[in-house]
Amino acid sequence: QLACPLDLGCHSVCKVPGDWTPILKQIGMFTFTGMTPAQVELLLTKYHIYLTKDGRVSMAGLSTSNVPYLADAMLDAITHVQ
Repeated sequence: QLACPLDLGCHSVCKVPGDWTPILKQIGMFTFTGMTPAQVELLLTKYHIYLTKDGRVSMAGLSTSNVPYLADAMLDAITHVQ
């Protein structure tokens, strides 16, 4: 269900540069985002989104109600932090 709103472009994640196909097609509870440690730190400190320093995130906590928040945070991190 989560892939549908992301795939249809309903959220900011569609504006984020890069190939997000692995996240949309992932199977299991965790996926790698490809985010840098600095980008991960921004997600942690500014948005209180918790993932490992190598960018691995648990997909189990995502729902259609919090995907927009995550998408906006990822857009901020990827466009403003190297």
